[in-house]
Amino acid sequence: MSGWTAAALSAVFAAVAVLCWLAPARDRRLRRGRAGHRTSRAGRDAPAAATAGEHPDGVEPPVLPPWQRAGRAPGWRGVLAGRFDAPSRGRRVLVAAALALVAAVVATSLLPTVPLALLVIVAPVATAAGAICLGLLEPAATRRRNRRLVMDAPQALDLLAACLAAGLPARNATAAVVAVFDGPVADDLGYVVRAVDVGLSDVDAWRALRGHPQLGEAAVDLARAVESGTRMVETLTFYADEARLRRAAAVESAAKAVSVRCVLPMTLCFIPAFILLGVLPATISAFLAAVPDIF
Repeated sequence: MSGWTAAALSAVFAAVAVLCWLAPARDRRLRRGRAGHRTSRAGRDAPAAATAGEHPDGVEPPVLPPWQRAGRAPGWRGVLAGRFDAPSRGRRVLVAAALALVAAVVATSLLPTVPLALLVIVAPVATAAGAICLGLLEPAATRRRNRRLVMDAPQALDLLAACLAAGLPARNATAAVVAVFDGPVADDLGYVVRAVDVGLSDVDAWRALRGHPQLGEAAVDLARAVESGTRMVETLTFYADEARLRRAAAVESAAKAVSVRCVLPMTLCFIPAFILLGVLPATISAFLAAVPDIF
């Protein structure tokens, strides 16, 4: 295989991989755990079953809440299936296959002595391994959502504490916070509001938020306070201060990472520009000055 042919095929397969990975994904119903149905429940128990991750007979399994999608199922099956928020399995396999074909074309071009049978055996293994690795990568949308949660959680907890201090019930205070905010904080707190609207108790609705990365601890204590009738303003203020400290730490960590992320762009842009605009003209002028009779 000639060098131009190998380069053209590699470019085509690489373009296919990039287009498949960047193409907008279809919305998928992210279901929890096994597909088996639990014992039959009455229709009035459906909200509680949805909160617990179960579903009554004849009802589709519930969609995972947004804050539970940033993870995978436990065990080796979770590793093979990938994250809940990862692209579909077919999309991952297609991207991995395109990258494996790029590697195979480059290998046959650089190493003509590599037997074709070896590539036929290695390519499917590389495709499967690549699909598994792609399924374990954290999507950029999840990273953006987590950053937004870290930024908005302190204000949301402060506003919730202020609403409770003003005498609003927990459900009305939560609805007021959801009406003010947008983004992931409003989505996650809106899950609690919708659970209460469909008949779930305030305690169970707040306990459903216990796995939240930013609001989980406050949600558990708030559920306990609603159940016992105690005040929650001081505790929410404490959690708001803790969230503020986490936000400051996240901002500091992001600022420290800027210098590391600038290395590659500086290397690719600054060094060639320095050679072309600084070193090369000085070298040419020195050469011309050294041999004036020739030029």
